[in-house]
Amino acid sequence: MKKTGKKTPKAGAARAAAIAVCVVLAGIIIYAAVRYVPTRKRMGADEYFGTLKEDELAVVAEDHVAKERARWIDDALYVDYGLVRSELNPRFYWDDSEGLMLFTTALEVYEIAPDSASYTVDGKEQDAGHVIVQNADGGMYLSLDFLCEHSDFTYEIFEDPARLVITFGGVTRTEAAVVKKTAVRYRGGIKSPILTEVPKGTKVVVLQQLENWSEVAAPDGYIGYLKNSCLGETEESARDSVYTGPEYTSLSMDGRVDLVWHQIDLKEMNDNFEKDTAAMSGVNVISPTWYFLSDSEGAIDSFADVSYVEKAHAAGLQVWALISNFSQNVSTSELLASRKARKRVQEYLISEALTVGFDGINIDFEGIAESAGYDYVQFMRELSILCRREGLFLSVDVPVPMDFSRHYDRKELGVVCDYVIMMGYDEHYAGSDITGSVASLDFERTGIANMLREVPKEKVVSAIPFYTRLWYTETYADGTTNVTSRALGMGRAWEILEENGVTAVWDESAEQPYGEWTDAEGLFCQLWLEDDSTVAERASLVKENDLGGIAAWVLGNELDYVWKVITENIG
Repeated sequence: MKKTGKKTPKAGAARAAAIAVCVVLAGIIIYAAVRYVPTRKRMGADEYFGTLKEDELAVVAEDHVAKERARWIDDALYVDYGLVRSELNPRFYWDDSEGLMLFTTALEVYEIAPDSASYTVDGKEQDAGHVIVQNADGGMYLSLDFLCEHSDFTYEIFEDPARLVITFGGVTRTEAAVVKKTAVRYRGGIKSPILTEVPKGTKVVVLQQLENWSEVAAPDGYIGYLKNSCLGETEESARDSVYTGPEYTSLSMDGRVDLVWHQIDLKEMNDNFEKDTAAMSGVNVISPTWYFLSDSEGAIDSFADVSYVEKAHAAGLQVWALISNFSQNVSTSELLASRKARKRVQEYLISEALTVGFDGINIDFEGIAESAGYDYVQFMRELSILCRREGLFLSVDVPVPMDFSRHYDRKELGVVCDYVIMMGYDEHYAGSDITGSVASLDFERTGIANMLREVPKEKVVSAIPFYTRLWYTETYADGTTNVTSRALGMGRAWEILEENGVTAVWDESAEQPYGEWTDAEGLFCQLWLEDDSTVAERASLVKENDLGGIAAWVLGNELDYVWKVITENIG
């Protein structure tokens, strides 16, 4: 029989089924490839680091890519000043008032002019090539090698793309070795593009660990993700410092500081020393409020008195003279931004210490604007050098740590000053439209805890209030209110409570006695008071946290028993 080649229905169906199976298998393979096969796509350097000019290098500052650049200038490597100030070494300070870069150490101030082949250290000229270059577009760059001589970091240069990788000394990092050659990806996931590859045994810095992936910093400057299965055991690695500069030595009292401020608003008030201190005990430092900034150029009004110091010394007290910035004629921001004004204040205070004979300086500059924070810290650095040379105590008063006062840079103050005094009051303050305690116990506890994150405990002094505020709330017909207050000493507060026939109750939230009443004019009155129990609690926080000491504002506002209570509780 002749074959016609015609397929039987059964064979056609089988073939169609086979094709369908193949299609399904192909789909499965393609799906698996799409979902489970790692991509080999690489992220371009321009996409990761941004486009670089011919003479530029990207900068990786330990664990992130900085927005600033480094540059080759005349065959030397320079770094943008913005990066220097924010991350590499904030002790390099551009003084716009004199057009100089100042670098402050524990004992000296370097003066560096842009585009100059030399600089001076305390007036002595040094030849060091161009330390600072100011280019045509106004950008300012510092020599990387000069920075390395005076900063705690090392660096390495990589090519393709050109990048500078900076590693800081004196820090602890989490590290792990890579157990097999693997790719570091831009994001966690096998479909994220590859940044770089690291061989087996490479140590990477582990920035954060997720469920399946870890963010790491590779030695070549790329920061990305690799699988946890590719990492060995993590370990904390403490790096040695690579910079040894002049030591920031500090003075310390023999035992805890027990300071009280003595308000002196007139020269004649110095004559009240014996009377004002007659009941006082346990105190080892008295701080008279002698000096007041009187203009923005650094002029100072003084109520200082030699005989006051002699009496204090005879009574076994150190004298730390206070200077404040409370005059309405003073722009503290303008003063701090001017090197001439800063020097005028600093040199005057040192001269006064040597002439009048006091033992230390207490800086009470309050209400510092955020924009003036950098200048404020520079003022303290410069003053600390002069105090260190003359053996004078330098203390500074700062508000309870809050986000809005971060610019006070308490960490740096804790380096350059002998004591940092936390003003543990004004939780509710004059002008506030919310009534409340001047300083609840939790306010002070939290303040101390936050201070200790930035300042060594032996340098922290906790300042407590010898005052409270009497609050008046007036309610109008439309339901709106007006809140005013006035400050009262401890004794006067209790007298007012008694005069109004009010018995104090315990406020659990503030952990203080509290009284309220409505006066003859219809004003709602509130008082949060201090007594022996609240003073004892505040003082015990000093012992509990092993702080450098305690301070109190202000002499004359206290009840006589506070001195014994403080002495018994600070330890």
